[in-house]
Amino acid sequence: GGASGGGEGGGGGSGGAVATTAPLRELALPPAAEGVVPNASWWSDRMVELPGGMWCPKPPPFASAKPALPLVKAGEEKPRLTTELAKKHASADNMLIATYVNYNRLDFAFTLVRHLIALQQPHYLVGALDDEAGRGLQARGVPTFFMSSGLTTKDYGWGTKNFRELGLHKVNLVLELAKTGVDCLTIDADAFILRDPFPYFRKLPEAEVLTSSDHLVATNGYTDDGLESSSGFSSAFNIGYIFIRASALEFVQQWKEACFANKDAWDQVLFASVLRRGGGGGVDNHRLKPLFKKAGGGQVKAGVLPVSLFASGHTHFVSRMAHLMRSTPYMVHTTFQYGGAQGKRHRLREGMMWEDAPEYYSGPDFLTYELDLPRALVYPNGGTVGSDGTLPFDKRASVEQHFALVHHQLAQVRNGLALAKATGRILILPRLVCGLDRWWAPHSGIIPGSAARLPLLDCPADHVLDVERMGKVEPLLREHSFLCNPRT
Repeated sequence: GGASGGGEGGGGGSGGAVATTAPLRELALPPAAEGVVPNASWWSDRMVELPGGMWCPKPPPFASAKPALPLVKAGEEKPRLTTELAKKHASADNMLIATYVNYNRLDFAFTLVRHLIALQQPHYLVGALDDEAGRGLQARGVPTFFMSSGLTTKDYGWGTKNFRELGLHKVNLVLELAKTGVDCLTIDADAFILRDPFPYFRKLPEAEVLTSSDHLVATNGYTDDGLESSSGFSSAFNIGYIFIRASALEFVQQWKEACFANKDAWDQVLFASVLRRGGGGGVDNHRLKPLFKKAGGGQVKAGVLPVSLFASGHTHFVSRMAHLMRSTPYMVHTTFQYGGAQGKRHRLREGMMWEDAPEYYSGPDFLTYELDLPRALVYPNGGTVGSDGTLPFDKRASVEQHFALVHHQLAQVRNGLALAKATGRILILPRLVCGLDRWWAPHSGIIPGSAARLPLLDCPADHVLDVERMGKVEPLLREHSFLCNPRT
């Protein structure tokens, strides 16, 4: 493996180009054969022949093999965030990308940076929450600054004391970035950038705050890539991906003051409440809304980024919005998942977004099997199956029917794991199908208010398997998309 913990996951080696083999042939994806359960919606209607003769749905552009990060000697200095540093790494029009990471999540930062390099996007900085992370970033040539937070080098755990304290460091970082005068996109390390967002932001020069969202419906449908409409402001903003221009400094200052005055409150909730202070009026032609009222007059113009293309873990992996648009997202944030950090890694591997060390993709012995998936278990109540393989909501599975479907697959996974163990191999999971969605509260089949359509024909493994409790899964299994991943 090389995907979890400390300094691993950087890709190994000393950098340089990655040799890749172009697909041999490309054809239109055929419809599913009669009686066969179809695949989930996919970003492309093409399939490619890979070396060895295997045919796969065409992988997305961000799945291409990438150069490893270099191995360099870490310096003795511990640079701090300064105006000079921010300006040095900002674009010619003053834009910058910033994230922050602790030692335990270095592999997230390494993967993020490799995507940025592949996009030829050099305008970024990574903050090190602890010195071990800082040295690890420096050793891979990542432009970094030291935050010396004093927080744990392990996982924070959602809602814990460390999680709350991390929020204080984050808001302070956003304020310090705004004070440098750069217009900064600040992201969580698990909000992967898959398309360069700067051209999108440049189309909205009046936007002072752009935020991702936990809204679960694309308010303008799947043919529109603009900001969400006014109804998109009704859901929780998600500050795992926020673009804030330096002109919104006063808002950020008051957000920080609110966070430090209410240290037990969630920084994300306070972000929304402060942003809405003095707000009023509808959205303009660009769907920007006047919100926070500045002391000297005027308001901060804010927008909600489209949830289809600046996606949550639900809108991308479950509702599959970008796939339905036949597009690829600018960003995917691994929210709405159920396996902790290991669940995030596995989700990103399933989506071909994660960058593992070369040996992950070229291990000596694997085991795969063809999943027995009776159509009658997937569509137990009949109904007209749509072009995306889903059913009208009133034809969804019952709880009992859902578990009959899932247990039939789990029995096969269990046998596959037993056989893999007996033969000294690593199991490649099959595609899993779920009759119903998963959530933390009671629901009627999907998360209330979401755009998910049932059944889930590419059900994330963390909906079914407790990958967090399994611990380090790399010696045991691989994701279902493994053989179609260009890195393999």
